[in-house]
Amino acid sequence: TSVMEMTQMADMLNMLQASTWAISLLAIVVGGLGIINTMLMSVFERTREIGVLKAVGWSDRKILTMIVGESLVITIVSAIIGSVIGYLACVLLGPQMGISPLFTPKIFIQAFAIAIVVGIIGGIYPALKAVKLPPTEALRYE
Repeated sequence: TSVMEMTQMADMLNMLQASTWAISLLAIVVGGLGIINTMLMSVFERTREIGVLKAVGWSDRKILTMIVGESLVITIVSAIIGSVIGYLACVLLGPQMGISPLFTPKIFIQAFAIAIVVGIIGGIYPALKAVKLPPTEALRYE
């Protein structure tokens, strides 16, 4: 019976770990879509500005860097705010649930690395849309 209990416990832990990974992946996808949406709106609202920058000689690479850089800034600020809120939630709610939270620098480094990758990937598509805008069309845009 103890072997069966150990097997059941291992199965439950595996199921819990799989559900944790699924929730994390869903959060990453939603975050990426949020960044893409935010940056697309930024590009569409600044179409005329991008046209002026292209008309005065900005290279496609410089515009691409500008849009992806903005995406990274938004992502880093969001990661910092999310880390602080997560830390506070764990510290305040953990004892009430009978859980003692464990924080390591590795967890925060992984979270920031994932956030930066999502920010770069989320900023590339809107940046490519901005680069493909012809200056004449962008200047005519209202």
